[in-house]
Amino acid sequence: MNRLTVQNRSFRYPGGQPLLEDISFSVGEGELISLIGQNGAGKTTLLKCLMGLLPGKGEVLLDGEPVNRFSPGRRAEKIAYIPQNHGISFTYTAFEVVLMGATPTLPWYRSPGKAESRRAEEAMETLGILPLGDRDFDTLSGGEQQLCMMARAMMTDAKVWLLDEPAANLDYGNTLRMMERLSTLARKGYCILQSIHDPEIAVLFSTRLLALQNGKLAADGGPEVLDEGLMERLYGVKVRRREILEPDGRFPVFLPGRPETDTD
Repeated sequence: MNRLTVQNRSFRYPGGQPLLEDISFSVGEGELISLIGQNGAGKTTLLKCLMGLLPGKGEVLLDGEPVNRFSPGRRAEKIAYIPQNHGISFTYTAFEVVLMGATPTLPWYRSPGKAESRRAEEAMETLGILPLGDRDFDTLSGGEQQLCMMARAMMTDAKVWLLDEPAANLDYGNTLRMMERLSTLARKGYCILQSIHDPEIAVLFSTRLLALQNGKLAADGGPEVLDEGLMERLYGVKVRRREILEPDGRFPVFLPGRPETDTD
C-alpha cells in the first residue's frame, strides 16, 4: 500500500532557478528509501516539500489527501520529521525529550501523564536506549541523540518518517546501529524516507534508492540502479563497482576508478 505519493512536484524561490523539477514517486509501507545525490541536489528541499512546508507545482498526498492542507497538529500526528540539528537549547533529560513527542497528540489542556510515560519507556526500550533516560540530552553522543529523536517520533501515531541526513554527524558504528534500527522499523510497516551522503550505506540497508541530480529524479529503483555510470553522473567521480558475496545476498562496494594510461 502506497502511503506517500508525489505527483509532478516542482519548486523554485521567486525569481530563482528551479530547485526541484517534475518529481514523481511513491513510498509504501515497509519501505526504507534513501535519497542520494551531491550537496545542492535538492534533497533537503524535497523533504520540506513532502512535509507541505514549501509551495510550488504538483502535489504531495498522504493516503490520498494533500499534505499542504493538513493543520500543523495533524501533520505532526501523521508525519515524523527528524532533522540533522535538533535545536534543543535547554537542558532536558533524554526521557523528557522523548516524552515531548506526545504533546501533538494531547488536548491543549493536558500534559503527558502515566500512559504517555509508559509509551516513552517502551519506545526507548525498543531502540535500546532506556538506560539513557536520566542523562541530560545535550551530553549524549550524536548517535544517542538521533535514537532519542527516533523514540520521540514513535510517541505519535506517525508511521511515515522523513529524516534529513540522520547519519551526518555519526561515526561508522553509530551509523550502522541507527540504520539497523530503521530497517527494523521498516519491517514493522513504517514508511521511511531518508537523505544520506554515503551511497554504500544506502545500498546496504535500503529497499529503494532515489537519486537526485540538479533537482531532477535521475534514478528510482532497487540498490542495483547504483552502478558506475550513475555514480559518475551524481558525484563526478569514476569508480569501479565490486560485489561482495554474503549468505543473504550480494552487496556492492565502490573503489576509485583506475586512471587512464596513455599509450602510443
